[in-house]
Amino acid sequence: MSDYQTLKVLGEYHLALGDTLKAIECFEGAMELNNESSEPLLGLAAVSIFAGDYDAALSLYMKAAAMEKSARAHAGIGLVLAEQGKHDESFTHFLTALSINPVDKVALNCLLQQGYSTERVEEILPAFARALEEDETDTAVRFSYATCLYSTN
Repeated sequence: MSDYQTLKVLGEYHLALGDTLKAIECFEGAMELNNESSEPLLGLAAVSIFAGDYDAALSLYMKAAAMEKSARAHAGIGLVLAEQGKHDESFTHFLTALSINPVDKVALNCLLQQGYSTERVEEILPAFARALEEDETDTAVRFSYATCLYSTN
């Protein structure tokens, strides 16, 4: 494992333990070793979420999304926007995340929640159909899709 990978994993480890200062140190070190990857930015955004600084998290997620095509970055942007009450914008970012990775669990679950809370369930059906095309054995996606179909009839 490279030093970059090690620092990235250690950052995730320290974040999971709640040691945000050590996590920041690791993610910043990873960025110094590889400034072309958005992964350390995603880690720093997660630290910002943990600290309750949604504006910083949004800025970091946006920077990560601008660096490379990333379902995680768009799902993160969607999460922050939903937390800020910007439901239409968050809905769009969850769809963008799913266009990159049709089986992204965070984006699927958040899109499901946004679909119901904004009464746009019919609009989320294609995303769940695509997810099932990718993995027809995923019972959670199958159940969510069936529930959506039932609620729109």
